[in-house]
Amino acid sequence: MKPRSFGNLNFILSGLVLIIILLGCSKAKKMQQRLPGSWAVNIVRIEDGDGFLFYDSLAQGSFTFSGSQLSGKSTYSYAYFGQNMVSDSAVFEQNSFWMDDKGGVLSIVRSTDTLRAKIIMLTNKSLTFEFYDQLAFRLKRFTCTRK
Repeated sequence: MKPRSFGNLNFILSGLVLIIILLGCSKAKKMQQRLPGSWAVNIVRIEDGDGFLFYDSLAQGSFTFSGSQLSGKSTYSYAYFGQNMVSDSAVFEQNSFWMDDKGGVLSIVRSTDTLRAKIIMLTNKSLTFEFYDQLAFRLKRFTCTRK
């Protein structure tokens, strides 16, 4: 026969597991509801293939998530070790996208490939996501605010 305290402990643990499962499921749904809209790009962080970081806090452009479509362009530039100015952009022209079940990764379909963009932060007012650019050998992170 089990002591009464073990029965209560099992009941409490079962309740906690159920709550965690329910909250986990609703997190992805909340993320999907927060994403639609226009996002102005504020900061771009570039990590090159050697691990060096570069920033542009004057980046321009915006991205718009509508339904399952992503559109927009962001242009940015940074000084590569104070020697060269590098200008680049990220362009999405009505690309299809979907979010994984956990709400942490966006798959963005382009004509040449599918980008897997990791969502770093998504609130009602802020969005930060990053993806690896295979052609440029750079990890690109965009920090945005809702327009």
